[in-house]
Amino acid sequence: MTHHRNKIALAALLAAAGAVPAGAVFEDVAAGARQLGLGGQGAGLEDPLSVFANPALPGAIRKFESGAHFTGSHRTTQGPADFSSYGAWASLPRMAYGRMGTLSLAGLYRDDGGLVTEKTILVGWGSSNLKRLDTGLLDFGANFKIMSAAMSAGKDSGMGIGLDLGAAFRPDSSHTVGFSILNLNNPSYKLGELKDNAPRVMRFGVSERRDDYTLSLDLAKRSGSAGRKGNISLTPGVEHLWRTERSGRFFSRFGLNLASGASALSAGLGWKHSASELSYGMAVPLTGMIIPAHSITLALRFGDRDTEGEYARMIKQEIKYRKDLVEALDESARREALLKEELSSLKSEIDSLNGKLKETRDQKAAVAGEKERLASIVRRQEAAEAELKAMSAKRAADRLNHLRYEYSNDWQAYLKLQGGGAPPDVLKGSLQRMIAEFQDAGIDISPATVELQSLLSGK
Repeated sequence: MTHHRNKIALAALLAAAGAVPAGAVFEDVAAGARQLGLGGQGAGLEDPLSVFANPALPGAIRKFESGAHFTGSHRTTQGPADFSSYGAWASLPRMAYGRMGTLSLAGLYRDDGGLVTEKTILVGWGSSNLKRLDTGLLDFGANFKIMSAAMSAGKDSGMGIGLDLGAAFRPDSSHTVGFSILNLNNPSYKLGELKDNAPRVMRFGVSERRDDYTLSLDLAKRSGSAGRKGNISLTPGVEHLWRTERSGRFFSRFGLNLASGASALSAGLGWKHSASELSYGMAVPLTGMIIPAHSITLALRFGDRDTEGEYARMIKQEIKYRKDLVEALDESARREALLKEELSSLKSEIDSLNGKLKETRDQKAAVAGEKERLASIVRRQEAAEAELKAMSAKRAADRLNHLRYEYSNDWQAYLKLQGGGAPPDVLKGSLQRMIAEFQDAGIDISPATVELQSLLSGK
């Protein structure tokens, strides 16, 4: 009886394959809405879900992230199909054997038109700044996958173990070059009379990140499976960032996947506010049946802060402080001008009194009175000169305090960069600018000097 049901399920599967070419098991389809909007998976795209394309990429993540996604499509990376998939993931930065890295956990469930179901459990590890080269940073990663497939109409099922390997090279903070091999061991599956292998995929990708846009390019070569010879795909994509003052950040994405039998034009939207991000992606096939694919992703970043809001508050505080300081300096300058005018007036009066004193030298009684008045004026002059000297000293002290405040802000900004895992080149540039600005200012900048010497010596 069981054998009879298997034959019925096999016949149904073959009938469906005759109408729509069946896809292989465990193809490398886009894992999330951002990836779909940019054309497909990217071996050089910095994103938590890129763990499915290159296990080395999550190593740069420094905060706990998690999320879920859904994808529905009638096209895989190798040709027509009909499937829907659900997934969830988490990225956990950890210290292991004295080195930082990121542990990736993910699960995928895929239903191929009610005929075959696929389940994947992924455990991955990506290093963080593993190798420091003269030209940049080099990281490696690996995924261990438990993959099972089953025919929905029968009890036939198969399970295999998959292994992914990847490397990521970051020459600076704006560029990433990635290479990976997915399903390295090419696990095989047997479902009734059907036999297939999870395609082995080799990927090479690059990405460039700027303030308001991200460019990505990915090249993939897949081995044959499900009766197909495999294919090669080229996937360029661009993402633009639109900033708002209070409503978070919005993203627009466009991509193109060029492959034999599976070319598609993609677009997507994203919205990020504080620690959450929601994305939608769509891909329209350029060949065969024009049925768009859809994907939606929700991501949460725990412990993430609104950096732009924090910087805005700091800038407002800085503006208020500088305004108060300028007002104090203006008042000091006005008072100094008045004192100078008074000193000039007193000097003129002294000159006049000295002349009168000479003229009335013979008038002893008058001379005594003029001398007393002269002494009073001299005392006033000395008091004014003392006050002017004090005002000058206060202005110099205010300027020195302002320089110390500027240096403290720059030092705190550097510590935030260092705590966020910024590359050494960025840290060196920040310290060199700080030292060049304050080295002759008369304030203590020894912490910055010592830190720069430590970075230059490689300690």
